[in-house]
Amino acid sequence: MCSAYLMELAGIGRLSVEQPADVARLSPCQFGRAFRAETGQSPAKAVERLRLEAARRMLEENRHTIDRIAGATGFSDPRRMREAFVRIFGQPSQAFRRNARIIPGAS
Repeated sequence: MCSAYLMELAGIGRLSVEQPADVARLSPCQFGRAFRAETGQSPAKAVERLRLEAARRMLEENRHTIDRIAGATGFSDPRRMREAFVRIFGQPSQAFRRNARIIPGAS
């Protein structure tokens, strides 16, 4: 239940742990423990991953600027999105976009 609710909210601006905790009628600490028990990760990491997946799709499917994609997916700035891309996908968002354009033509 916790992860489904976060997935629904991930694209909405700045999601805080307090929002889903309030809905679940738990304190933020209790929510964090319940979420980690259900998913194996913290709510913050789960939200970051959902934002990265949304940003990845946007990079593959449209030509919006990196700044616009970062803002639309809830990252506080493009630098934070780039750092998260490097950590999760092994390359910056700009390189990911470049590579995504090359791969479809090769298939």
